[in-house]
Amino acid sequence: MLRIVLRAAFFDGTVFSEIGEEPEDMFRALGVVLVAAIAFGLGIRSVIDVAPGGDNTIDPNLAMFVVISTIVTSWAVWSGMVWLLGTKLFGGKAGYRGLLRTLGICYGPMVFWLFLNIPVGGPVLSMTAHIWILAVGVLAVRQAQDIAWWKAGISASIGWLWALVIVPTFLV
Repeated sequence: MLRIVLRAAFFDGTVFSEIGEEPEDMFRALGVVLVAAIAFGLGIRSVIDVAPGGDNTIDPNLAMFVVISTIVTSWAVWSGMVWLLGTKLFGGKAGYRGLLRTLGICYGPMVFWLFLNIPVGGPVLSMTAHIWILAVGVLAVRQAQDIAWWKAGISASIGWLWALVIVPTFLV
């Protein structure tokens, strides 16, 4: 699984055609999304007040649950938006479950969100990972939907904006 995630993160487009219709591929994608969500949750712990005794305390378990559920929800939203735009508007060929698998593998660079709380380079590294996920997502949509680059860019970008910018901003 790590080999597949690394190949996807380094823009090997053939990895997306290797992701088949087997149930374990969906579990692999879910595993990547969960690891990314845990990394994001651990990285954001210092940004939100989870220390006991403060006025704005949040239970650490509740905060981690909200973060993980937000990232998993964003994965479903991104896949849904890409399916809707790419398949219905641009004539793509992939189904929703196929897009869940391919876009789930794209969440690999999100592990850099673990370093969000590093004062100097953390925010830059996490923003780079955010954009890296978009770039890998465009490649994944291009390969899965078998559509032109500009169509893949539009559908992946709109879905990414909703899933990884707007939804986490309101939920986390």
